[in-house]
Amino acid sequence: MEGRYFKYYRDSAWQALKASDYRKAFDYAMKALARDQYNLEALNTAAIAATRLGDYGKAAALYEQALVIQGETPEVYHNLGLLMARMGDHKGAIKVYREALALDQESAEVYLSLADSLGETGQVEAALAAYDEALRINPGLKDALYNKGITLNRAERFKEAEAVFRTLLKDGPDEPSWLEGRAYSLSRLGQYADALKLYRKALVATPDNAGLSYNAALMLEKLGHQEDAVMALDRALELDPAFPGAALEKANILGDMGADEEAIKIYDREAKRNPDNPLICFDRGISLARLGRFEAALDDFERVLRLEPGNVDALNNKGSVLIPLGREKEALVCFDEVLKTDKKNVMANYNRACAYASAGDAKSCANALRRAAQQSRDVLAQAKKDHDFDPVRDSPEFLSVINNSPPAP
Repeated sequence: MEGRYFKYYRDSAWQALKASDYRKAFDYAMKALARDQYNLEALNTAAIAATRLGDYGKAAALYEQALVIQGETPEVYHNLGLLMARMGDHKGAIKVYREALALDQESAEVYLSLADSLGETGQVEAALAAYDEALRINPGLKDALYNKGITLNRAERFKEAEAVFRTLLKDGPDEPSWLEGRAYSLSRLGQYADALKLYRKALVATPDNAGLSYNAALMLEKLGHQEDAVMALDRALELDPAFPGAALEKANILGDMGADEEAIKIYDREAKRNPDNPLICFDRGISLARLGRFEAALDDFERVLRLEPGNVDALNNKGSVLIPLGREKEALVCFDEVLKTDKKNVMANYNRACAYASAGDAKSCANALRRAAQQSRDVLAQAKKDHDFDPVRDSPEFLSVINNSPPAP
């Protein structure tokens, strides 16, 4: 009687595992083991199901039991390595995978798992070599080729990654994950229009993918299609209201479009959720400054500096909002702080010139502007129309810099 029930429970466990019903698979496998505690198929099924359910302690005990019963086998070592990787112990998993490969040097699946863990520990070259070994053994192992492409993208080797995804897409031109991988490579290579086409093609297959909508929005913004980018971000937020970065990206684009009031509302909502996020404070400060709300902007930039002391961009912008508040000396302290760590910071020198102009010091203004112009000639065109220089615009010192003539003795 028990033998008949054992077979039923063992087979039901395997069927449930294939159907991704891990709770049922585990329960059936444990019932099978209650009737035959040494059955390796039931042990492995129960261990895999326990891993998928997040019961790592139980899974480890089951794999250890399988090792005791069966001895050292590549299958058990491989499954134990997968468990350790799922638990985040990739260094331990690498050791176990190598044990599996010592027993079977021609296992493409083990090389694939080894490569994944090597990549997670930052061993890029070793990971790529392991992917290549997996593909040598099984050239049709798409997961190995795909993960190799992902690893190359993470290593910022975008041309190589793009070639990998292009190869994959020859066999599956509509596969969303492959389209997304190649699109990302192209985007980092500056080919925004081509990347956008691929993201849109992937969205046809998976229209409810918030990440694809977000990435499409980034490409639209790069291409100057701001309104379309906002619409794509709205779609991403509709699918996932908490999608990382989507709300802030929308606010930034709105600010660039001149809709700073609307952008600030978004920053305020995000700040309530993440009060210690310096990026939110910084971006809100920019919008507030554009609206002339300099005191509020100053509060944001000072908060950024409390969270990230020495932040160069925050120091530059803090100084910039101190100028219209009539606090030029404090502004100069900010710019000088930037120049202590970055002597060639163009904006710090340019902003120093603005502060001196606001204070009516034409000579110091001209000297600071000249230093900025030595680093970037573009600042002269900006200075010609910048109202910050109005107090000294007609002075000989300022004109000597603008007209690129030698300074007066």
